[in-house]
Amino acid sequence: MHKTLIIIAIACLVAAGAAWAQSGPTAQQVGQDAKTAVDTRVGTQKAYDSWADERAKLRDDAETLQRELELAERQCKKSEAYLAGQKAKVADLEGRLREIERIRAELEPYLDETMERLDKFVAADMPFLAKERHDRLASLKAKLDDYDASLALKASRVLEALYIEAQYGGTVEVKEEEMTLEGSAKGVRVLRLGRLGLYALGLDGRTAWRFDRPSGRWVREDDFARELGQAADMAARTRVISLVELPVGPAPAKEARP
Repeated sequence: MHKTLIIIAIACLVAAGAAWAQSGPTAQQVGQDAKTAVDTRVGTQKAYDSWADERAKLRDDAETLQRELELAERQCKKSEAYLAGQKAKVADLEGRLREIERIRAELEPYLDETMERLDKFVAADMPFLAKERHDRLASLKAKLDDYDASLALKASRVLEALYIEAQYGGTVEVKEEEMTLEGSAKGVRVLRLGRLGLYALGLDGRTAWRFDRPSGRWVREDDFARELGQAADMAARTRVISLVELPVGPAPAKEARP
């Protein structure tokens, strides 16, 4: 019975081996599986390498974006500082514009008033350089009435006119011209000593007049004709400077030479 069982077991093993041999993988299948495994490994390595490159690129891109973000933040802060500075400048300019408007509102009337006072002063002054002074004041008035002229230009022209009029008080002038004196036209030498005195000397050297400011008329001063001639020569630089006696101030009702 034991032998029978052993024979049966051996038979079963043989049958199983035969069955396994028939059902196990062939060499071709093993080779194919190996190739598939190798291909999978190669594909996996390529995918890994590709992902490594992509990861490095993404890392570089992330670093670049981070730097750009930091730069943008700095620029934003700087722009905010610039904006605050510009706002301060705008506020300052607005304040200056308001101040300019205030000055204009106050200065323009003052310039007009100064022009009016200057006009009255010239009208009441000694009658010298009448056309030149009249033309200057007319030009000044036209400039003050010019809407397009800047306030600075208007102020400059007023100051210039005042300066020129002030300069007349410290200058000496002599020239020949024709004047109406005592009802007739006469050729004379006109001598101006600043604003101290204005004189007219006949070309004959014997007749003389001086302008009397209070009365606004020319007063005969023949007694001083010689001295006036000397003063005129000195003003024209044709005579050595010396002391001469000339009448000044309001003309008396009757004046005699001492």
